[in-house]
Amino acid sequence: MEGSNEKFKPQKILIATDGSEASEKAADFGIETLRFEGAKVYAVYVIDTGSYGSVPVDEKKFKKIERLEEIGHKATSYVEKKATAAGMKVESIVLKGNPAEEIVDFAEEQRVDMIVVGSLGKSGIKRFMLGSVSEKVVRRAKIPVLVVREQKEIKPQKQILIAADCSKATEKAVDFGIEIAKLNGAKVYAVHVIDPIFNDLMEEAWAENAYEQFKKIGREAVSYVEEKANAAGVKVESAVLEGNPAEEIVDFAEEQKVDMIVVGSLGKSGYEQFAIGSVSSKVLRNAKVPVLIVHDIYEFVELFRRCQKSEEVLTPVAGEKEQ
Repeated sequence: MEGSNEKFKPQKILIATDGSEASEKAADFGIETLRFEGAKVYAVYVIDTGSYGSVPVDEKKFKKIERLEEIGHKATSYVEKKATAAGMKVESIVLKGNPAEEIVDFAEEQRVDMIVVGSLGKSGIKRFMLGSVSEKVVRRAKIPVLVVREQKEIKPQKQILIAADCSKATEKAVDFGIEIAKLNGAKVYAVHVIDPIFNDLMEEAWAENAYEQFKKIGREAVSYVEEKANAAGVKVESAVLEGNPAEEIVDFAEEQKVDMIVVGSLGKSGYEQFAIGSVSSKVLRNAKVPVLIVHDIYEFVELFRRCQKSEEVLTPVAGEKEQ
């Protein structure tokens, strides 16, 4: 896909809120970062009714639910005002049920393009706080999820890190990341990490050639991001690093003072060592900046399809016999 990535501009954005200051700042970040022309925001608050089960609701519990409904309307009203001020269409909804399930189900029903959730960190009031369900939303959702950690202030998006491998999920992540960078006038860092565990798992005869192949794949991955960024008129800088993928991504983001990280996710693929999706949850837990996780489910056999343009295969180095 060349040039503009029009179809990757999210037009329906679900912003989940629990009424806390942290979720309000997450809403601020989401609205400021995703203020695409014509975009609509769904402000969603979920009353967690899981603790009530099938037991009849008595007057005391009814009043508690009633109070939570009031909190929900107040919480969504905040998002509504912010989105309206940003020139976005908005609709507020208060739901009841399991928070993660309700958020994901509503997103699917409304064909939402992206979900924005906050993370409350160490809050222990799990039943009513969104932070306790943000990772569940990430795991269950089939669409991109932007997780915003609690921040002291909302900073302009000037630098965005896109973690690059050769998966279809990353291709989608690149498109989303570049459109967001273009909207915000931000610079993109294209980063690929080679995990040295590859060499440790291979016979010495294979290791040298394998390492060269992995470097080639890394260059292909960041080059793909560079091409997309250049076509969109977005400033880009690339880096192929070595080490633990999640740690290198988080460390690089801190060193470069990146404002947001974009990663692809492989969903349920079991070939974790080959894809950025396997480290997305670690990046999510350790990054100090918002993380956008872009989902895509596919078979492992297609993982290197785009990268391996030739018919080259891993073979022993010269002088060694094949086992």
